[in-house]
Amino acid sequence: MKKISLCLLSGLLLLSSCLDEDPKYTTNEEIVYSSEASAQMALNGIYGLMAIQGSFAQLLPEMSTEASGICWTSYYMSDIRAQYVDGSISIDNEFNDRAWGALYQTISNCNIFIEACESDRSSEFDNKANMVAQAKFMRGVCYYSLYNFWGGVPLRLVPTDKDNIPQPRASRQEVLDQIIKDWTEAIPDLDHESVLESGAPTAPCKASAYAYLAKLYWLMGCNAWAAEQGDAWASGQLKQEWPEMQSSHTYFTQAKEYGDSVFLENVFDLESDFKSLFGGERLSFSKEFVFVIDATMNTTENVGYNSLHWTFSPQNSSVGESWGRTQPSKAFYNWARGTYQGDPRLDYTFISKWYKYINGAESSELQTAYPLVSKQVNDTTWVDSVVRPGRPPIKVPVVTTTRQIVDSINYTIPSTNAPGDYSNEQFADVRNPKPSELDSIVRAEFCKTKQPDSWNINDWSYFGKYMTQNCSGRYADNNLYVYRYADFLLLMADVENELGNTGTAIEYVNRVLNRARQSTGGDGVYPKAISGMGQSDLREYIFNERLFELCAEFDGFTDTRRRGIEWRKQVLLRNNNDSITSACYHYGLSVNYTARWREYWYPLDNENPSESDWNEYLIKNQLFPIPRVEFSTNDAIPSSDQNYGY
Repeated sequence: MKKISLCLLSGLLLLSSCLDEDPKYTTNEEIVYSSEASAQMALNGIYGLMAIQGSFAQLLPEMSTEASGICWTSYYMSDIRAQYVDGSISIDNEFNDRAWGALYQTISNCNIFIEACESDRSSEFDNKANMVAQAKFMRGVCYYSLYNFWGGVPLRLVPTDKDNIPQPRASRQEVLDQIIKDWTEAIPDLDHESVLESGAPTAPCKASAYAYLAKLYWLMGCNAWAAEQGDAWASGQLKQEWPEMQSSHTYFTQAKEYGDSVFLENVFDLESDFKSLFGGERLSFSKEFVFVIDATMNTTENVGYNSLHWTFSPQNSSVGESWGRTQPSKAFYNWARGTYQGDPRLDYTFISKWYKYINGAESSELQTAYPLVSKQVNDTTWVDSVVRPGRPPIKVPVVTTTRQIVDSINYTIPSTNAPGDYSNEQFADVRNPKPSELDSIVRAEFCKTKQPDSWNINDWSYFGKYMTQNCSGRYADNNLYVYRYADFLLLMADVENELGNTGTAIEYVNRVLNRARQSTGGDGVYPKAISGMGQSDLREYIFNERLFELCAEFDGFTDTRRRGIEWRKQVLLRNNNDSITSACYHYGLSVNYTARWREYWYPLDNENPSESDWNEYLIKNQLFPIPRVEFSTNDAIPSSDQNYGY
C-alpha cells in the first residue's frame, strides 16, 4: 500500500466533518477525486484507517484475544483489559468505544469514497471500478468485525450529514445481507490477484472476497449447527435476534461454493515456513495473505501502523517499547505445550526467555517467564590437597555455586505411548501438570498468588508472534495479517466435515500440519498428520487446532463462541481445571486476594456455579456491549436495544 501523508489523511477526515454540515460535495472533494493518482491516495488513506489503535493495529486482535478464554492479564477490574478476560465488560469501557468508533470511521470514509467515485462530479479513469470495489470490500470487512463483536449494528451506507446521523440498530440478518452485498458486488471488479509490484500489496483480489464469503457462511453454519444441537444461546437468544436463521447445511453448502471458488482462483498458498510469518522478520507480502494491511516502514502513528509488538511482547525485550499486557493463561500454555509437543510453532507462539534491553541495547541479563525457573546448582570438584608434608595428597571437595535457568516441566510424550496417552515419567497428563508432580522450586514459584511486594508479571508466559526488533517506540515495522490462508484451510476443513466429506477435511487440516512439521525448529515428525477420524472427533480437533494455529491473531473471540456456549464453556473450564491455575487461585482465595496478580476463575469467581449461572454468564458474553456513547449520540437507538445482559 502506498503511504500517504498526515496532511492528506487529515484532509479526508476534515472532508467527512464538512459533510456533516453540508451533504453536498465540495470543491475540495472534487479535487481529491480529480485523477486516478489522487483517488488512489484517498483509498490508501482508508487502508490507513484500518491500521490505527482502535482497529486492526491493536485493539481488535487484543480485545479478541483477551475475551477468547485463553488469555491472562493483570487482575484489576478497573483495568479495561481485565474486563475482557473476566467477562465483566462495562458499557463505558474505553477499548469498546475506540474499536466501535474506529470501525465506523473507516466505514464513513468508504462511504465518502464510493459516493464520490460514483457521482458525475468524479473524473473518469481506468481503475475507478476496481478502487470502488476495494472500498466496498473494506466496508464489508468492517461490518463483519462489528457483527462479530456486537451483532446487529446501525447500517451507515452513505456519507454522513446532519440529517442522517440518527440510525436505528439493524437486525443481524440486515447486517449479514449488507456484508454479503458489499463482497459480492466487489468481486467482478477486483483483480485476479494482488501483485506486489503494483505498490499496493494490501489490495484484495477476487479470491479474497470469495474467502471472506466462505468465512461468513461458515460462521453462520456453525451458529445454526449450535441451534440445531439445542444450545441454550443459539436456540434461544440468537434465534430471537436472528429469526431468519436457516439450516446449517444450507450455510455450509454456500460456504463450500465460495471456498471452492477460492481454490479455482489458485492465488493463495501456505508460506513454506511458519517462522517466515512470525519469526521477528515478518513478511511484507506472501501468498498466504488472504487480506493483509500494510504497516511496513511506518513507525509513527501518522498513518497506518502496528503496535502489536508493544501490546503482546515482554517488557524490555526489544529496542522499542513493549508491555506484554496480553498473555496466555497457564492453562492454555500447558495444554498447548502438552498437546503439540515437538511442534516448531511453539517456538514462535510463546516466549518464556529473552535478553533484557536497557536503553535500547541488548544486555547479557537473561529474563525468564513461566514455566522457566532459576535454580541454584552446586558443582563439586575434587582436587588434590596436601594435608601434611611428606604424605600423599588427598582429594578434597571444592563446591562452586551457580544459578541456571531450567525448564523443569517436561511436556514430552514418549513416542511409545498409545494414541490419547498424554503421560510421561513426571506427569499423569502433560497437558495439565499437578503441583505435586512439580519440582519444589517450580511449585513455590508458580502455585501460589504472590504478595504485593513480590508480584511478577513473568509468572505467565507471553505470546511470541509479534516480537520483533524492527520497531521504534511502540510501533513495529510489520504488516498486519488479518486473514491467512491457514485460517481459510481450517475453516474449509470444518465445512467439508459438516457436509460429510471427512476425507477432504482431513486433507485440508494435514496441509496446515505438514507446513508446521517442515518449519524451522521442527524435527520433521511433529505435529503428526491425522487420519481415520470420525466426524465428531474431527470437529473437535479442528476447533482446537484453530485455537493454537491462530492464537493471538484476529478471530479468537469468534472461534470460541461460534458453536455455542457449551463449546465456549469447555474452553473456560480448561482454565478452572488446570491444576497449577487452580492451586494458585485457591491460595489467593485463602489470603483474600491480597495481590492483583492472580488467576481468573470462571464464571466471575463463582466457586459453585449452577447451570443457570453459567448460562447467564455465557449468553451475556456472546457479544460486547454497545458503547454508551452510541446511545448518547444516536437518538434512533433506545437503551432497550442494548445487547442482552448489559
